[in-house]
Amino acid sequence: RATDPTSVGGVADLRATDITVSARSPSTTDRSEFVNTRFLVERVLQMVIVMWIVATIVFFVFRILPGDQAVVLLGQGSTEASRAALRAELGLDQPLLVQYVDWLSSIMRGDFGVAVGYGNTPVTSLLGGATIRSFELATTAFLIALVFAIPLGVLAAVRESSWVDHLTRAVAVVGFSMPVFWLGILFLLFFSAQLGWFPSGGYVALAEDPVGHLQRLFLPALTVGVVQTGVLVRFVRSSMVEVLQEDYIRTARAKGIRERKVNFKHALRNSSLSFLTVAGIQFGLLLGGMVVVEKVFAWPGLGLLTVQALGNRSYEVVQGAVLLSAAVFVIVNTGVDLLYAVLDPRIRNE
Repeated sequence: RATDPTSVGGVADLRATDITVSARSPSTTDRSEFVNTRFLVERVLQMVIVMWIVATIVFFVFRILPGDQAVVLLGQGSTEASRAALRAELGLDQPLLVQYVDWLSSIMRGDFGVAVGYGNTPVTSLLGGATIRSFELATTAFLIALVFAIPLGVLAAVRESSWVDHLTRAVAVVGFSMPVFWLGILFLLFFSAQLGWFPSGGYVALAEDPVGHLQRLFLPALTVGVVQTGVLVRFVRSSMVEVLQEDYIRTARAKGIRERKVNFKHALRNSSLSFLTVAGIQFGLLLGGMVVVEKVFAWPGLGLLTVQALGNRSYEVVQGAVLLSAAVFVIVNTGVDLLYAVLDPRIRNE
């Protein structure tokens, strides 16, 4: 009678259970919100600490490098008075700790100073344009990689140990093993010099010439995308193979669900969690790691700007570029962690 809902005792038990559940629901919701807030605060604090450590390392590394920045900027024929005036203007005549505190407070306000080697242009202006161009190149290359990596990885996992799987893995190994500068030069020789389909490099603003802009964007994006495809295919395949061996996949197949739906709706969705972490890391590395590609194709991005600033001993530009690359990497990975927690509640509970 206690388990019979139609009985008096069963109704009483059900009512008691409803009261208990309703009484516990607010506390459970509050705890979930507290866990989510704590998870977000922890990740933000970790991001701030990492950025402070990176900023400190960047500052002291560039301050202990041999050479006098005033001599490099003014030349060997400059007078000592002019050098002293430049040191005072840049704050290089102050004690190192004072320079560090002033510099740290400035970058917290978004002021990276001026680039003396670039006609006293604000560093933020130089970094802003270069970052936008690098972000455009990295995003386009990453989209190309995803378009090829996901179908090839899924196909290799579904046809595990077949000739399709072996061929896909071999192509992936070749893709990420090729030096990116060699692949870029090869594309230039074939698509530009031989066929004449694309320009050999350079940059044209999108508003000025949309077609020319896309033509100059395609080859460097394809170069980076091919290498990233080789990296991502292996992770898509390995995560898919692991998920396809789970019991719920066998259950879905036993219910008669179509194989395509099992592979893409159930297996691919669940395997995307581990793939998401790798994809986030790879995208974060792309923004500051395309120096060679930008040099080969004369794409005026963040990497090319960093190399040029190093040659000019423009420490302000180099420091800003390194900090910006680190910030993008940290922000992307923090975003991936938060998205991972949204997709998988077990992460929040831990």
